[in-house]
Amino acid sequence: MRITEVALEDIKSYEDRTVVPIEGGVTAILGENGAGKSTVQEAIGFALFDSLPFNNKEFVREGASSGTVEVTFEQDTQNGTDRYKVVRSVGRSKYGVHRYDPDADEWIDQDIDSKTQLVDWLCARFDVEDGDELSSLWSSSIGVPQTRFLSDFSQTPRNRKATFDALLNLDAYEESWEALKDVPDAIESRQQDLRRDIDTLTGEVQGLPDERAEAESLADDVEEIEAGIERKTGELSEKEEEYEELEAVEAEIDRLEQEVDSLEGDIDSTKDNLGTAKEELAAAEEAQEKCEANREGYRQYEEARERQDELEEQEAERDALVVDRDEQGDTIQAIEFEVEQLEEDLEELETARETLEAREEAKERYEELDDRIESLTDREDDVDAFEVEIEELAEQIESKEREIEAKEETIAEIEDEWEGTTDPETLSEEINNREASRKQLESERERLEEQLDRLRDTDADAPCPTCNRPLDEDHRSKTIEQREARIEEIETEREELAEELDALRERRDAAREVKQRVDKLPVHRDKIESLESEIEDLRAEKDEIEAELADLEDELADLPDLEAERDDLEEAYDEYQTAEFRVKEHADVPDKLEAKQAELEEEQSALAEIEDELEQFEGLDEELEDVKETLNETESAHQTYIKHEQQASQVEERRERVEDLEDELADLEADLDKTEAELEETKASFGEERFETLESEIEELKEDLAGDRRSLEHKKESLEEVRGTIEELETKLEERQEKLQQVKELKADQQFADWVRENVREAGPKMREIITDRIGSRANELFRSIRGASAETLEWTSDYEIVVHDADVRKSFSTLSGGEKMAAALAVRLAILEQLASVGIAFLDEPTANLDRQKKRNLVTQLKQLDSFEQLTVISHDQTFDSMTDYTITIEKDRQTSEVSVN
Repeated sequence: MRITEVALEDIKSYEDRTVVPIEGGVTAILGENGAGKSTVQEAIGFALFDSLPFNNKEFVREGASSGTVEVTFEQDTQNGTDRYKVVRSVGRSKYGVHRYDPDADEWIDQDIDSKTQLVDWLCARFDVEDGDELSSLWSSSIGVPQTRFLSDFSQTPRNRKATFDALLNLDAYEESWEALKDVPDAIESRQQDLRRDIDTLTGEVQGLPDERAEAESLADDVEEIEAGIERKTGELSEKEEEYEELEAVEAEIDRLEQEVDSLEGDIDSTKDNLGTAKEELAAAEEAQEKCEANREGYRQYEEARERQDELEEQEAERDALVVDRDEQGDTIQAIEFEVEQLEEDLEELETARETLEAREEAKERYEELDDRIESLTDREDDVDAFEVEIEELAEQIESKEREIEAKEETIAEIEDEWEGTTDPETLSEEINNREASRKQLESERERLEEQLDRLRDTDADAPCPTCNRPLDEDHRSKTIEQREARIEEIETEREELAEELDALRERRDAAREVKQRVDKLPVHRDKIESLESEIEDLRAEKDEIEAELADLEDELADLPDLEAERDDLEEAYDEYQTAEFRVKEHADVPDKLEAKQAELEEEQSALAEIEDELEQFEGLDEELEDVKETLNETESAHQTYIKHEQQASQVEERRERVEDLEDELADLEADLDKTEAELEETKASFGEERFETLESEIEELKEDLAGDRRSLEHKKESLEEVRGTIEELETKLEERQEKLQQVKELKADQQFADWVRENVREAGPKMREIITDRIGSRANELFRSIRGASAETLEWTSDYEIVVHDADVRKSFSTLSGGEKMAAALAVRLAILEQLASVGIAFLDEPTANLDRQKKRNLVTQLKQLDSFEQLTVISHDQTFDSMTDYTITIEKDRQTSEVSVN
């Protein structure tokens, strides 16, 4: 993984969007304390690892409501290198992840818009389990805060164990031991439950042999009853077969008797029908005679009826023509009225045209006067508007003149203030000189402190590390006293310089503010020129409106004369308007009159045609009266014929009916004789006494079988119940065997769980010794390289204590000097980072405190040789790193705002 860019906006001392580019290798972020160096590290921890060592509100720039952090990073995958941009805001809920698409040259939104989604995505990207592990990875390993860099190693053994066990994931062994604590007890509890179940099942299955014996007895009973039922069923079948044969003979006797009764009834019915048929034949022959007698009268009536229908159709046609003639007369009368009206409208049109010609000139003058009067009336309100506008323009001119006076006063004040102010550049040079003096004093103090450390650590009789003279106690004491006195003098001088620097910075800040106002003087002068130009434009506009107002007042003086002339012409104007309306109203009268006259001629022609058609219906009424008289004379004969016509037509049909009934009666009498003979023969073959005996015997057998079947059903139900009980007991017997096997298996599981739990707990300390030994070995190499002292070695014990061995002297971490502590802590931190370098980046915040220049150079050399990291970033106020690292980013703070420059 490689971070390529960090962007901050309204974060702590970063105001406008500020971009911090980060390269590979070793990068130094340099700047004075409070310049905003650590903010870059905090922003990366906040955006990528959800870690911030203080309240979110403190991360927002003072005066802003929210701030935003953007971190761009690259990550190698199996398919190449992916590039992502993570966006996260403080003070408002804004989260986002974008992936760069090189083909389209654009950033693709990954649809992440909540903190939960962002943390889940980061955990998957950095291969950690959850958000807590993600934050811990940063705060305890990758980006350890400056306050914890040394303090983690100064804790008690118990607290050190909690800190570094979690960092090295060794707390998992203790957690596993705790998690397995309840397993053996749970297995023992399960065994006891199983034993109780086995005891219960043992008592329940003791009755199984008795139940099996009962089942065998019931099965024998069932078999015996079934054999008896089978025997009686065969006997019943034989008797029922004989009974059914006799029952069939009895049914045949009943059938023949019913057939005899039916034939006798049919014969009686046929005789009745034959008498009725003969009567109907005589009536039909009589009706036939009456029809022949009235046939001629019937014919005359039908002919007269047909002629009447023809004449009535002609009568209806004639009556329709009469109606059409009357309606046509009404239409002609209405058209003649319309023609008269149109002729009157035509006369009125000619009169209106003459009036228009006579009043044309008066109408045009009237309209001209009316438009002029209306225009002047509308402009009467403009007088007040012009006066208000003139007043407003005068006020604007006066306001801008006052603004010019204020600007001129401001310019004079700034020029006077600048005369009494020292140039900020001059003050900056003085500040730089004093800061250089402070840095020289700081270097001298560090050199003296290093000499003091060496004087205190050097053995007696060894050469003095400052002058190579023999080192006795007197010389050691005097030399230490001299250097401590000089350190106190340096502190005093640094405090005085600090006070002078504060005063100079205040003066410089004030001078810069004055300089900024001086730089704005051209703007003020340009504003004055602009205001003067605006005043000239306003005065010209005011003169123009005043002239327009004077012209309008002159025109309004003529308004009464114009109104009087218009009133004189009003009557002529009204006559013109009326005539104009009439002309428009009757413009189509000539065409309408011509059309109506033509329509009148057409309607009159149609009326003449109707009169001609009516002439052909003369004599129709007389002929219709003659036909009605014929109908009256022949109506009686016609009714008699119609009444008997249907009955007369049935003579042949009824004669055939009589013949058929006579034949049918003869057949029925023959069938009756035959059936009576068959009945007598069947009665002779039926044994009534045997029939009744069989019926009694069958009923007794059925009752016996019903009793046997009820007994069989009861025995079967009892057998099923016993078998069900046996099945349940056999199931419980199998369950008992299974539970016995489970108890046996649980005993083995309990022994295994006890063994696993004890071995897990014992593995933790052993793994701690292995890991601390491996990390301690690497830390010793780094420590010796940084210190540059071959006699010193570092040990990181299994309880995470740092111990330095100097020859035969064993020094614990608390007894080490400041430089030794920092070198030892750095060595262990770097070794841990190498061990956990899955992410491939690390940040060291102020790692060089109490290190001299050579040890700082040694540190940078070691950092460059750490192959496990793609990026190592050192955050420091020490400018000596500028020439030691691969890249340098300088952060300066000007007017409470951090600014970034890259070298």
